[in-house]
Order: sequence, then C-alpha cells, then structure tokens
Amino acid sequence: MGSLKMRLLSIKLMFLVAILLSACDFWPKDLKLLAESIAQQVSGETTAWLVGRNVVVIDVASSPLYRADPLELETMATDIAKQTIAFSTAPLESIAITFHEGAVSADPGKTREYIFLVMENRPVLQPYLDYDATGPLTHYEVQAAFDRLGESLPEEQRGCVLKEMEMRAGAAGDPETLDPMSLEFLSAESWDDLGAFNRRIILAQAITARALFVCASKRKAEVTP
Repeated sequence: MGSLKMRLLSIKLMFLVAILLSACDFWPKDLKLLAESIAQQVSGETTAWLVGRNVVVIDVASSPLYRADPLELETMATDIAKQTIAFSTAPLESIAITFHEGAVSADPGKTREYIFLVMENRPVLQPYLDYDATGPLTHYEVQAAFDRLGESLPEEQRGCVLKEMEMRAGAAGDPETLDPMSLEFLSAESWDDLGAFNRRIILAQAITARALFVCASKRKAEVTP
C-alpha cells in the first residue's frame, strides 16, 4: 500500500510539472473566492490555484471530512469539482483536489487525493489504478470504464449499462485466470501476449462493449410492439 501511495504522489507531481512546463508563460492564479466558498463547506483551510490556464489545484487542510467515509468524501470532492467548473470563466482540462489530515503536507499517508478530468463540462474522477492489482476488476476500474462513455450513452440506458458491467466484472473474476474464449469481444490470440495490467484494461473494455449490446437489445425489445 505504501508503494502505491508513493506512486500516486509521483504521478501527481509529474502531472503538475508537465502542465507547468507546457504553459510556463502562464503564472498560477490564486482563486481566492472559490477557495473561500469551499472552505465554508468543508470547515477547513482551503487554497485554490489556476495552473497553466486550464488546470485547478485545490488543497483542503485540517478538515474533519478527512476522516469521513470514503464514499462521502468522494461525493464531496465531486461536488467541489462541479462547483469549480461552474466558477471557471474558461474551459478546464482537469481538477486536482487533495484533503490533508492536518496542515498541507507531501506525506501520501496523510492525504486523500482526487483527480478529475473535465469531459463535456463535467468532472470525471480518475481511478486510483493499482498496477499490481489482482482479483476481479475493482469498483473504480468499472466506474472509470463507464465514465468514459460520457453523454454519448442515452440517459435511459445508463443504469442498465453500469449494473450489467458490475455484474459481468464479478462473473469474469481475475483476468489472470480468465479463459478469453469464455467472454465475447476478447481475442485469445492477443490475450496471451498482454501483461497483467493491460489485461485488466482490455477486460474492462470487453465488458463495456457487451453491456452496451445487452442493454440496447433490452431497450429495443421494450419499445418494439
């Protein structure tokens, strides 16, 4: 777990450095009004910076929400991301939100971080991908695959598709022990050449494709006289 947290911290640092290097002529802008609004909601010291003109970095220190249930904290982070998009006068590419146990710190053991990509003017939470993950696809892996569909998926099919994906991810089990012939949209020939992490990505894509097909068929049957 420690190595994973350090890897996530490194990813964030590389992510921010790349942004700064690619937009070095745009100085970070202190978003005081946004920070003050967020601080009132989370009861913690908050800073918000616009970096490189299209990335917002938010730090929340000493908030009691740090110890909240993970799903509750994730919901709050998503709400903050939505608020940030609404606050911005220009299109954003991404939002990084970090809750700190106490003062702002680089210690990954005392932070909870959420990185959102902004797609079609809505925040899409990026999963904490564990490159050493084993077992069935995690909730975050399934949710990430679902979120990539964006608004191209009709509203009336969204619930069906997500439920179908979660069911099929559990049924497929660990990609390492999966027989690719047992699942549609997988190629046995290429499967053997994939590494463990890439198998998880390809399995998520195959499950998504199958879920879309099943739910579209169900929808067609419902509307056909």
